[in-house]
Amino acid sequence: MNKAILLVLVLAGLSCVEPHGFVLNPLSRTSIFRERDRNGAQPPFWWNDTGVWCGNEQQDLQYSRCGRCGDIFGETHANQGGQFDKAIITGTYQAGQIIDMVVEITANHRGHFEIELCPQTSETNTCFQRLNIVGGSHEIRSGNMMCVGPAQVIGQIRARVQLPANVRCTRCTLRWTYRTSYPPAPDHCFNPNPAQTFRNCVDIRIN
Repeated sequence: MNKAILLVLVLAGLSCVEPHGFVLNPLSRTSIFRERDRNGAQPPFWWNDTGVWCGNEQQDLQYSRCGRCGDIFGETHANQGGQFDKAIITGTYQAGQIIDMVVEITANHRGHFEIELCPQTSETNTCFQRLNIVGGSHEIRSGNMMCVGPAQVIGQIRARVQLPANVRCTRCTLRWTYRTSYPPAPDHCFNPNPAQTFRNCVDIRIN
C-alpha cells in the first residue's frame, strides 16, 4: 500500500477514537474565543477546545498525569495565570444555587463526567471539591457522576449542579472532568481502567 494512503488511514483511525467535548455554559476558559467579540478577550486563544484532553495520555482514577485544567502533564497554559487565562467571569450565581450547566459533546465515547469547585480565589491543584449533580438530561450515578452514553448520542448534555451554601467568591473555578470509556470498558458509564480524559476549567462568581 502507498505510504501516503496508509498515513491517511492511520490518522483517520485516530480521529475516530478521539473524544471531543467542552463546557458551553458557563463557557470554559479554553473556549473564550467562541465569545471573544462579546467579551473583548484578546489573543492568544486556545483554539481547539475539543482537544483539551491531558495531552491524550490515558489517565488513572487519580488523574495523576493530567494538568489541572486539561493541559499536558507538567504544563500550566490553561490554569489560572496561564497564557489562556483571560480572567473573564462567564457565570454569576448565588450561594447554594442549583445551576444549569451545558456540555457540548461532538464525539461520544461514553463514560461520565464530574463537576468540581475550587471555592477560593487562588486556584491550586488541591482546592477542588466534588459537587452533586441533582438533575439533567442523562443518567446520574452516585450523586456526582453524569453518564455520557449511549455512544451514538452527540450534542448538548444538560446537568443541574448544586453549589455549596457557604461559599462566596469574586472569582472561583468550576472544573469539568470527562472520563471516557475508551479504551472500551464493559460499563458504559464508569471505566476503572486508564482512560482518555477531558478537562475544562470555568471562571465563575458566587454572591
